[in-house]
Amino acid sequence: MFSKSLEKYINSLRVKKHRTTHHCFVAEGEKLINELIHSSLVIEKILFTDKLIDKGILTGKVAEEHIVVLEEHEMKRISELQSPSPVMAIVQIPEYKIEISLLNSGLHLVLDSIQDPGNMGTIIRIADWFGIQNIFCSESCVDAYHPKVVQASMGSIARVQVFEKNILEVLSVSTLPKILTDIHSESTIYNNQLPGYGMIVIGSEGQGVSAEVKKLCTHAISIPKFGKAESLNAAVATGIICAALAEKNAKQNIQSVN
Repeated sequence: MFSKSLEKYINSLRVKKHRTTHHCFVAEGEKLINELIHSSLVIEKILFTDKLIDKGILTGKVAEEHIVVLEEHEMKRISELQSPSPVMAIVQIPEYKIEISLLNSGLHLVLDSIQDPGNMGTIIRIADWFGIQNIFCSESCVDAYHPKVVQASMGSIARVQVFEKNILEVLSVSTLPKILTDIHSESTIYNNQLPGYGMIVIGSEGQGVSAEVKKLCTHAISIPKFGKAESLNAAVATGIICAALAEKNAKQNIQSVN
């Protein structure tokens, strides 16, 4: 049954402090929720209207007591989408633990003050594409479970571990190369001596990487510019750099096997 208390609870989860208190977030959309249902995340509740055509996504995946059927006008009251989806989920925020050994191998992303939800969601999706399992965010980053971030991640939020941590501490503890994007660096994504692993450090859309974080970076890499665009946004730059280093990592892994 869709009650006023449930409506109030769902609307409260739009605010970070309430997500933190209840350890839950909201997701909307058939494709996104299908991804979440088939992940390891715990679904607290599913709400849907008669407009949900493929009810098979719920079959055997969500217990009946966690399913709420509601009217379209009720969905409109709780949806943040311009065209409300016929299905919504309340999902538990996973609790991940950092193992120090994880910080000394592989590729990781370190985000410094990324504040645009669309960029954050896209970066999570990029990490998922390239098999990067860990993202470390400064406390000034937008919350990874913000509804717009979840939406932009297209389900990748279920497969990538996002940590809100003191990134200065993370960078200090890790023995990996800390790779900063710097337009003035002579080392480019095409011509560099970097290994195919490390901490890729991405700065905010407006200010870039803070001075404190920059001091801990051990390498700088640039993306060559051939046209007249003034800059690249954070998510685009992340995708380009991840592609370059992930390819190098894959080649090194093949060589080690052979």
